[in-house]
Amino acid sequence: MQVVIYTIICFIVIGGAGMYLGNSTVPLSVAKQRWLKYVVYLLITSFVVVTIWFQIFRPVAGVIVLFGYYELSRTIYSKKKPWLALLIYSLIAGGFIFYAWAFKREFQFFIYLQILAFDAFSQVTGQLVGKTPLTPRISPTKTLEGLAGGIFFCVLASVLTAPWMNISFFTAIMFGLFTSITGFAGDILASFYKRIVGIKDYSNFLPGQGGFLDRFDSFMMAAFCYSVIYFLAPGFLYEYFN
Repeated sequence: MQVVIYTIICFIVIGGAGMYLGNSTVPLSVAKQRWLKYVVYLLITSFVVVTIWFQIFRPVAGVIVLFGYYELSRTIYSKKKPWLALLIYSLIAGGFIFYAWAFKREFQFFIYLQILAFDAFSQVTGQLVGKTPLTPRISPTKTLEGLAGGIFFCVLASVLTAPWMNISFFTAIMFGLFTSITGFAGDILASFYKRIVGIKDYSNFLPGQGGFLDRFDSFMMAAFCYSVIYFLAPGFLYEYFN
């Protein structure tokens, strides 16, 4: 467990240093918004980490899903009917709930640490060295460099915590790559739907985060994909199943 704690602390320090460097070249108003987003992000993710570790994440996952439904329901006014989006979200939410209820605490913790690294360092790396637009029509702020940084730190988080999970170096790399790819897919999907209905944020419940769907899109999609893998090939993840 010590290696996990040290990994989290090191990533927070590195992320904070990256934010400081990135914010030193932007206007003060932009820097303040970024710091607010970063601090709120740390508070939210710390809360989720605690609930996973103390095995009280199940009701929290339910709350996240319910807020997601509420945020999607606010798009009904759009001429672009959200029924397909609600159907897709229901499938993802179902996999997310299954993940929260069925997988062992250690596995949930292991995957969420990777998501934290991916989300945080995609943003930090993008702010520091991001120059190549990745999906300009869907999410103009995302860059290829930011994605590469997110994937690198996601894999690094998996590798550093591999001894705690008693898995090999190669397996840890595979977990990190899969988590980052599926997390990115969730992020892009949420951004894509925002562009379809013409909104900037799903809600303002979480300051600077764009809503519950924006904050948990990567985690929900990754959890859904791991749940799908379990159903398709249960032997692969059996040891992590309750």
